[in-house]
Amino acid sequence: MSNRARKRIYLDYASTTPLDSRVQRVMEAYFSKTFGNPSSIHAEGVEAKKALDGARISVARSLEGRSEEVVFTSGGTEANNLAIFGVVDSLANTHGREYLLKRGRPHVVTTTIEHASILEPLRELEKQGRCDVTYVEVEPRGIIQPERIISALRANTVLVSVQYANNEIGTIQPIRKIGQMLQSFRSTKRSAQRSTLNVAKNRIPIFHTDACQAPLYLRCLVNALGVDLMTLDGHKMYGPKGIGVLYVRRGTPLAPILLGGGQEKGMRSTTENIPAVVGFAEALRIATGEREKESIRITKLRNHLYSCMLKDMKIDFVVNGSMKEGERLPNNLNVSFPGIDTEFLTLQLDASGVAVSTKSSCLTGEKESYVVKALGGGARSAGATLRFTLGRHTTKKEIEYTTSVLLKLLEKGR
Repeated sequence: MSNRARKRIYLDYASTTPLDSRVQRVMEAYFSKTFGNPSSIHAEGVEAKKALDGARISVARSLEGRSEEVVFTSGGTEANNLAIFGVVDSLANTHGREYLLKRGRPHVVTTTIEHASILEPLRELEKQGRCDVTYVEVEPRGIIQPERIISALRANTVLVSVQYANNEIGTIQPIRKIGQMLQSFRSTKRSAQRSTLNVAKNRIPIFHTDACQAPLYLRCLVNALGVDLMTLDGHKMYGPKGIGVLYVRRGTPLAPILLGGGQEKGMRSTTENIPAVVGFAEALRIATGEREKESIRITKLRNHLYSCMLKDMKIDFVVNGSMKEGERLPNNLNVSFPGIDTEFLTLQLDASGVAVSTKSSCLTGEKESYVVKALGGGARSAGATLRFTLGRHTTKKEIEYTTSVLLKLLEKGR
């Protein structure tokens, strides 16, 4: 069979996922039949509002939060920006200025391996002189020590943002443990300061997690994790593109970054995208229901891919991030081939019908992975990464074809 005739093998599910046909069916009616503006009070608007409210309730149920705590956005990037700018900007009001008067400029704690939509807003705030940021380093296996987060806290720390699961290397951070330790820190601080200031009901520092990669494989229960803000993205879980959610715990101070008609309780002004909202809710519902079974299946396939590479690869490679169960997403295998041009290798795999990536698809123009570099592997590893991310349509036969093609290409390029 020629390469052109062969069915494509897609192993880049961390970049984006195809729309689930079940999600598409739910969305279809809202493109032309139930098309009203949910802010309108006529029959068409009421129908749209009913769909919006139903989707919000469904999302809240999946997260075990309240429906009024669900804010729909245009995607993960906007939700992350709203979390970062929203918290810092909220402290520019009267109460916030009072809170920071004795503590200094707002301080944020994050990690060195966060998604660009966290790191870039923080760098912009630093550049503008609006906040200070501590970037906590991860261990070589790609996991953050919760104690290092707590050690970085200051009296003026207003926000902690730690990604639940990394989009490049798939490592899972101990969010629940960090949440528990933050709660203890807050309690100690309240007791010491005897503060009566009603800012976030004394929940400062606020805890945010970017969970865009998590819902397919990890339980995203906001109370169990102890988070105040959580970001989700529809197209990472077989939902539509252009839709995301920021969970905002009741009482969390957050200033909007989009101003206008006051939709989403003033948190995100614009007419809601009802087809996408409904699709997001359905995608999350399906992910929640199928998570356990699919995680087991995908783990077996990922481990088979790793075993095939260990057995057949005659060129040294390094796995980036922990392979320990519970410390890595089931669908992720990120490796480095030091000295190999993996960007060219990716194009060769593509020509052979296999889609993989070298790093985050959001990093245009970057020659190396800052995430892998943060693990301590150096430029040789960071500039020679290959990321395989499996999904619902991945089969054992596809894995075996991929490894056989990869072996031939590596041998040919020696």
